[in-house]
Amino acid sequence: MVLSDRHHGITQYLPKNVELKKVHGVFLSKNLFKSKRLYVALEWKNGYRSSLPIEMANLAAPGRTFSGKEVRNEVKYERIIATISQLKNIDKSSNHYLYYYETNKGLISFSGFELARTIFFHNRHLVHAAYTANGLAGLAFVDKSISPVTISFPDSTRYPESYVRTQQAVDHIAWLFLDPEARVSFFSIYQCFQENSNSIDFKFTPPDLTGWKFELSVINNENLKVLEVQRVENILDAHVNKKYLSVEVVHPKKKKKDELAVTGEGKPRTIPSDDIDPELDMGEIPGFGRRLHTQRVKGFSFYVSGIQGVFLSDGKEADEPTPVFKDKKSPEPEKAGVGMPESGGNGQEFDPVINQYSDTFDEAEEQPSKFLMFEKVINELGKLKGIKLKSIKCGVFPVPLNNSKVIFNTKDKQRLRFFIAILDICEAKVIILEADTSSLLPPKGGGTLLLGLKDDANTNFKEIIQHFSDSAAQWQHDYIWERANVFKSCNHPKTRKNGELLSESEYAEKWVISLKKQINKALGCDL
Repeated sequence: MVLSDRHHGITQYLPKNVELKKVHGVFLSKNLFKSKRLYVALEWKNGYRSSLPIEMANLAAPGRTFSGKEVRNEVKYERIIATISQLKNIDKSSNHYLYYYETNKGLISFSGFELARTIFFHNRHLVHAAYTANGLAGLAFVDKSISPVTISFPDSTRYPESYVRTQQAVDHIAWLFLDPEARVSFFSIYQCFQENSNSIDFKFTPPDLTGWKFELSVINNENLKVLEVQRVENILDAHVNKKYLSVEVVHPKKKKKDELAVTGEGKPRTIPSDDIDPELDMGEIPGFGRRLHTQRVKGFSFYVSGIQGVFLSDGKEADEPTPVFKDKKSPEPEKAGVGMPESGGNGQEFDPVINQYSDTFDEAEEQPSKFLMFEKVINELGKLKGIKLKSIKCGVFPVPLNNSKVIFNTKDKQRLRFFIAILDICEAKVIILEADTSSLLPPKGGGTLLLGLKDDANTNFKEIIQHFSDSAAQWQHDYIWERANVFKSCNHPKTRKNGELLSESEYAEKWVISLKKQINKALGCDL
């Protein structure tokens, strides 16, 4: 199908609060008054059609609504976890191919774009590489002759060092560069586009997905007896045939962590004020030297079990640190543009990324009633002398990396939630963690955890809650002790006194007293 720019108008915005219905494919702009660029052709629920620059491809997931440049909401479809057994068929009746796979959940269909979006299009640099002849070779060099195998970004790289800081990000890079199936599939995007550059479509050769495990949002097409994938929510395991046990990723801008702390006396300097939340303008041209405005889209992760021990090298010695002070002036409103920076550009450089979100966990959209009790207890605890409450949140346990289904068996059919409070107590940072196990079917008992985590607390915390999900909703004390300097499991107070049921306020008071007592024991302080 050949379409021109007038069929899918290049807009200056994402339609506000309108559901994205369908991705039609990718096309090359033929507008005589604009530079030739690649766009993603979209159709919205209200019948409106628009286009997004290819750099924003990873935002284009059906069922999403937007406000400005951010994902505001997602339609909740049926969620399943499916393991691929084989490729059954490729529907080539339209320009945008559909791929049918046999799974443990029956026959499932993926659009080609949704597969590529979640397998490859994690940031604009990877998108550009996919549509470039030298692709991956232009991003980094691979040396398999040494141990560990090394993936090195060149000194001239424009690939941000911040994009290789998380474990899932470096694992994905390692898989992409080292797995032959991944490299062939990645290059097929460029090949297919060159063969069909005058039409709107999307074709590529996916990697062999046999053994891959996905978390998917689907709708059931009973007529065709197939589950149609609307969104790939997570890739729980990208199965590989050859295992890699040690891979070093080298980035020239990586500095040693410990050297980056701003300490001691130094000469103050100022940095220009920047608008930290610029308005997105598709017509704005990013300029060299401007702030990189990264938007980390929540909720997606890519896991490769066969590639282990991937690490980012320590990098170069950092310069002598000095305190940095920002101008106190309010920054002028700025624009963020999409695409590669140019010398005449004035906008910030906008790059939405997935598989990079830096928060330690996904927050719950809906908080159960039990959270109100936990919140009340923590707030009372925070009023005590010697305690400062930093934050309190309700989170969702991560999807198990094995076949455990316990955390999905809840009264409200939502993934099991937990409550976390961070407090400063006696000059120590303490985490109070509570799993909502009473909402399981059948309900489970459980205690409140007091944690003082070892260095790299975010990673240790994520590993602890992941292990809970993988262990059928049970805390494994030995596993926690390996990641904590302080650990204590505190029993919940009894709900009755002298045979009579306690009121909520009475129970909350007993809970505060119990936690105070256990904190004193764990930290050796006197609250």
